[in-house]
Amino acid sequence: MELYKERFIKEYQELNERVQKLGNMLSKYLADELEFIPTCSYNLLHEQYCYMVNYLNILERRAILEDIDIKKFTLK
Repeated sequence: MELYKERFIKEYQELNERVQKLGNMLSKYLADELEFIPTCSYNLLHEQYCYMVNYLNILERRAILEDIDIKKFTLK
């Protein structure tokens, strides 16, 4: 596999994992189930989450155009 495709997949995997973790944290934040007190407001963290999801969507669109199979790297 070409080096840029490997880097692309790594970036996608890392971002996808962070999106999942932040989404889980936001769910716990709303349910008042966090094991710590966040210094950021829910709204700010949610805004970050939205931007991250948008970036993930852009990577998915690029993957189609650049013929990079990322489906096997997607976390559920």
